[in-house]
Amino acid sequence: MKIVVAGAGAGKTTSMAQKVLDRLKERNNGKVIYVITYTNSARNRIREKITELYGSLPRKVFVETSHAFLLRELIFPFYHLLYGQQFNKVSQIKLSDNPGYRAMKIKELVDNKIIHVEKITEAAKWVVSRKTGDRSETIKKRERILQIILKYLDSVFIDEAQDIDNHFGKIIEVLHSKGINTYLVGDPKQDLRGRNALNELVNKYQEHVEYKPENNRCPISHVNLANTYIPIMQRQLPQKADFGTLSYVYESEIVKEEIHDFVKESDWDYVYISKKNDRFITHANDRNETLSNLTYEIRQIVKRTTTVDTDIDKLVFILVKNVLKDLNKESNSAIFSKLQKSLSIELTRQDMGKLGEQLKINREAHLNIGILVNSIDSIKGLEGGKCLFILTTDLAEYLFQIKKDQNKTLNYLYVALTRSKKELVFLITHEVENKYGRIIVDEKLEGLNIRMMSFDKPKEVLALS
Repeated sequence: MKIVVAGAGAGKTTSMAQKVLDRLKERNNGKVIYVITYTNSARNRIREKITELYGSLPRKVFVETSHAFLLRELIFPFYHLLYGQQFNKVSQIKLSDNPGYRAMKIKELVDNKIIHVEKITEAAKWVVSRKTGDRSETIKKRERILQIILKYLDSVFIDEAQDIDNHFGKIIEVLHSKGINTYLVGDPKQDLRGRNALNELVNKYQEHVEYKPENNRCPISHVNLANTYIPIMQRQLPQKADFGTLSYVYESEIVKEEIHDFVKESDWDYVYISKKNDRFITHANDRNETLSNLTYEIRQIVKRTTTVDTDIDKLVFILVKNVLKDLNKESNSAIFSKLQKSLSIELTRQDMGKLGEQLKINREAHLNIGILVNSIDSIKGLEGGKCLFILTTDLAEYLFQIKKDQNKTLNYLYVALTRSKKELVFLITHEVENKYGRIIVDEKLEGLNIRMMSFDKPKEVLALS
């Protein structure tokens, strides 16, 4: 096992692509090499880099997302051999926060041979790792399965390894123990889920850890600022001679009518925030997701009627359209009554509970207005010359060093500070200004060598940008 701890701008993609090709040339044993990423964009970047270096994507190299790897190589072919449960589809439907509804939905999916994305790593773990209560027959089958995997799998390279959870961490340990080459590249400082699984592997396999301190992206002032918040072993060294700029502006200095222009029509490469509020929203697809969940619940009800399969899609479309039309005019009870009448069916308490929750979520989504910006999650791994960081109270207390705990909130701050290649501007929100007051905010930011943007009136701010 090799673990490379590399921070923002360390050139992880290029380095990993070269390591994969080196391994392919070194072994040449006919076995396959998997490169695992956590997003489709990261997968595409690595494919492009390998193709650039090699001329094409080698036949024995597979670059896939973590879920694609676990489903294709572990769950779909082997899980049913151990536990008798076949899976042939995956669902990304949003699960309820209510434990009862959540468990009910997962069971409903399982009964239809569908695994939810949240259960993929756990199910895959049980394919290679012993589960409490396993019978001796299951244990023997698992060992035979591992021997099959060993015959064709040479290596597993994992990009953005800070995103692995404890289940995947166990899978990596098992593969390593069986002699499969495992190579992880990640940055614990960018663990935005607070999973801590990479840190646990780093602590457990310290002799296999290499630290790469180079930051090829950010200018000197940005690297120095970010280093204020991270452990000494993981601090970075700027590789650029450019000092860069750090500045801030108060949201209250920009009149309400012009904040949209400042955020959206200036030449920012990225504008991002940690938590959306009533003025800034972070997901254009929020409504699409909530609509998808509502459609799913209505489809489940329609399937219990005598509607022929070929007519289900059309009927669901009509029902969803009618529900959305009534959403802000009718009560849940009235909507339930209309559905029952349309389908000649009696809704159960469970139907009403699940459907009622989706109606509530869709109503809230329709009220969700604001300026669309990026979430910090969505810009992890990205970079731009000029970035606007909208500072909210959750990250302000860490930026101001009022709180110093090493946790996922601090990781969000690190990601926010390390996106820009030249200029980073902090937009101090009303909430931060109201909580701390200008005197303290100015003092804290000046102490971090972040200078106030100088302007006389809002339109000049726009000109500056």
